[in-house]
Amino acid sequence: MALDKAKIVQLMNAGLEMEYASQIQYLTQAAITTGPYAEGLIARFKEIAGDEMEHAEILRIRIAALGGTPTTKVGDIQIHKDSLQAVKINLKYERDTVEFYRKILNLIPHDEVILYEAIEHVLQDSQEHVEELERLVGK
Repeated sequence: MALDKAKIVQLMNAGLEMEYASQIQYLTQAAITTGPYAEGLIARFKEIAGDEMEHAEILRIRIAALGGTPTTKVGDIQIHKDSLQAVKINLKYERDTVEFYRKILNLIPHDEVILYEAIEHVLQDSQEHVEELERLVGK
């Protein structure tokens, strides 16, 4: 299987839009979270936002390495004042992200080691976020 650079760059730019949005979403949610468990949730939202920033950096570097131009567009952002609803929104977003990166990973030949491992790292982090958020909503 040959690497379709144009398609991968297009998909990674879509992922980059999602990572930008996710970072903003988590940081905004951290800013508006209140309630008895707010301190821990705020800290976790901020930590995940940092992961999203790292993912965006990984994508930007890989897009540029493939000869593409990293996007500056931001995807859709959803926030909610109710902390449980915010966690549920973020959980859905992370699940969608996992599926998205799985599709990209399936398009990358294993001999494209740097690119493959970069996307695999982002996918792994996103899967960890899903597990954590599932625990928070009791699933």
